Amino acid sequence: MTNNQKDSGVLDTMNVTGIIAEYNPFHNGHAFHIEETRKNTNADYCIAVISGSFVQRGAPALVNKYDRTKMALEHGIDLVIELPVIAATSSAETFAQGGVCLLDSLGVVSHISFGAEVNTTSDIDMLDKLADFFAFEPPAFQKYLDLELKSGCSFPAARAKAAVLCLQQMAFDSMNTDTVAQLVQLLASPNNILAIEYMKAIRRQNLKLTPSVVTRNGAGYHDTDTDTELASASALRKFIFQDNSCQGTDSEVLNQMLTRTVPDSVRELLLNAYKTHAFLQEDDFSDLLYYELRRKFLRSASSDPDTECSDLEKRIANNLETFTCWSDFVSDLKTKNQTYTAISRHLLHAFLGIDAELLAAAKNCHYAPYARILGFRKDASPLLKELQEHSQIPLLRKIAKERQSLTPEQQQLLDLDVYASDLYNRILFSKTGIQRKNEYRQPLIIL
Repeated sequence: MTNNQKDSGVLDTMNVTGIIAEYNPFHNGHAFHIEETRKNTNADYCIAVISGSFVQRGAPALVNKYDRTKMALEHGIDLVIELPVIAATSSAETFAQGGVCLLDSLGVVSHISFGAEVNTTSDIDMLDKLADFFAFEPPAFQKYLDLELKSGCSFPAARAKAAVLCLQQMAFDSMNTDTVAQLVQLLASPNNILAIEYMKAIRRQNLKLTPSVVTRNGAGYHDTDTDTELASASALRKFIFQDNSCQGTDSEVLNQMLTRTVPDSVRELLLNAYKTHAFLQEDDFSDLLYYELRRKFLRSASSDPDTECSDLEKRIANNLETFTCWSDFVSDLKTKNQTYTAISRHLLHAFLGIDAELLAAAKNCHYAPYARILGFRKDASPLLKELQEHSQIPLLRKIAKERQSLTPEQQQLLDLDVYASDLYNRILFSKTGIQRKNEYRQPLIIL
């Protein structure tokens, strides 16, 4: 995949920056990131590629994708595009590749901006070096990775340890203790891992996107502190779902927390979602997951009994009898080598029926088969015009009309996105009585 911007002359007429995000939910830190992005890249327009109904940690989005689109458009984003569900619910590597390749395929984006937990120019330079390292891993890396995994480390921890060991070896063991400590600290942050994956994808795909790093202020990814203006999305979700129920949070206490941590229009939307019980989490989908797993293993039991099954698949089959809910089932399946998130993603793919054929179809188009627009600002019409002229992948605004013009593989992937949204909307309806329009009738968010 290559970027044709410079050949098209787009860079002479406008400066467009891309952001890959979930906005789950949108908060003050996201608003800060967009503001800094516009300053750092001198952007005329900002495009956000966001997860749809399900997110990268293997769970449903807190609120629906159209509400999150509205949040973004109200706070500095000009155009929102949905990241196809296969990429949105995959590993950091695939998530990043899908987002980066989608932005590049639009033909107008010159920069990609992302946050990172860095304190110095040296940290940013080291992230760049790590991206080079992971983009073109030396043979010794796999050996170290296998050893760390066999020792019982989870994949993220094993990968970080193997990278440090390999880099030390490449430096002929002359790497000083400060540099080793810097590497360990940088690789411990989920935000930095994603930053590295974005830059790695740009290198591997030979794209012309220019990375722009915004230093992340406030709480880290896993921090649960909400007594700050810059709380993390994880902290907001944990606060909302404390005591495993929205009822566990008093509405006035929630209002006070949201007043600190999110813009006013987002606060109003989230308070309304609280009052209507419209926040979704993985346990809301427990019955559907159980039915799908039961059906899957019923089919496999009646097929070839000698078919090879992964260790995780065996554990799922052995523990299905005691299934109670999604979150408890993931905890029961967790091992030293596999994180909660990785297992939840695996279950989500089973739940959505994502099989080898769909994965191959997505991989064939770099996880960016089309650009499905969720919403835009009216004053971004010049950007839309440039997109229509320069995009290398189909732009989808009215899928009822546009689906027939797609290739069979693109249709398969679009159907999967629609199916994921239908399941999300069905659970929302069964929980709240709120009935949303289906994906073929849902209008774009236009502000």
